Amino acid sequence: MLNEALIVINPGSTSTKVAFYSREGELTSANIDHPQSELQQFERIADQLPYRYEKIKSFIMQNTSNFRVIGIVGRGGIVKPVSGGTYRINEEFLEDARSAQYGEHASNLGSLLADKLKHEFSLNDCYTVDPVSTSRLSDVAKISGVPGIVRDGRAHTLNVKMTARKLSKMQKVPFHESHYVVAHLGGGISIALVSGGRIVDVNDGLLGMGPFSPNRAGALPLRGVMELCYSKPEPEVKKLFSQNSGFKAYLGTTDVREVLKMIDNGNKKAELIYDAFVYQVAKEIGACIAASQGRAQGIGITGGIAHSKRLTNDLESYVSTLGDYHVFPGESEMEALAEGFYRMYDGEEEVLEYPGNEFGV
Repeated sequence: MLNEALIVINPGSTSTKVAFYSREGELTSANIDHPQSELQQFERIADQLPYRYEKIKSFIMQNTSNFRVIGIVGRGGIVKPVSGGTYRINEEFLEDARSAQYGEHASNLGSLLADKLKHEFSLNDCYTVDPVSTSRLSDVAKISGVPGIVRDGRAHTLNVKMTARKLSKMQKVPFHESHYVVAHLGGGISIALVSGGRIVDVNDGLLGMGPFSPNRAGALPLRGVMELCYSKPEPEVKKLFSQNSGFKAYLGTTDVREVLKMIDNGNKKAELIYDAFVYQVAKEIGACIAASQGRAQGIGITGGIAHSKRLTNDLESYVSTLGDYHVFPGESEMEALAEGFYRMYDGEEEVLEYPGNEFGV
């Protein structure tokens, strides 16, 4: 008798991660590259669907003889703001991902690929977990200071919540009774207060608030923003803030390892920008500690940049007195997608219907 398995799909900008998971963990996986020379033929990300599907299908079909597929879960994209949890991918979700009306992002392909693949295994449904647009900030956290402008909570939700779950298991604290500050440090930065299993406050990891990142601007003085907005077209300003700021703008690289090499070679400018980055991350963590009213039981540092022991040590020197400090390098998105599915499949959590309602985590 074949073992049961779940297929997990996580599209990135130039690759798609695919894996088979059981309840015990990953069974086999592949990271399928998509060269930019091949992707440039597509005008929109949704147009890549047939191309990416054929690329992942070959790996999946090579392995299906070993497993009985019980479900498919794809990373959710930028859709309507929703509560956290596991969602059945319905037609409305697919249309919002396909149209990219809420944001153009490679993760929008996760639901589309899962829906297309489910027919290969005669499955009625497919699922996603904690989409990118999961946003359930507390009411006070949504207030910006200007009526009509609401603080947004786009973040690395999957990895942030997975890191909080890991901390709760380490400390033997029930997840829905825990309070943690999690900092995802990667191409984008998300620093979140996860309270009662819910992200109650987080900076917008793409456009707005928080520290600068390898290529994003973070929070900015309003006067400078106004001057730029009046002097350049909107698409140009948006691209500057979301793709051509941060380390890239100051030092010409998005790789923190390269920045550290510059410092070691005596580059004082690189040292200043690096110190400012660590300072801003630490300050945002401190703000979340304050927002927790001192209840935060620990601090989790995760994401690709967390592989740098030097950086995490420098950050620890700022925040170690604020709570138990733990580092989880890399990201756990595939694991988070699989665990979310199995919690739903095993009846620990109810499946949610998009677009959901005001309740959730």
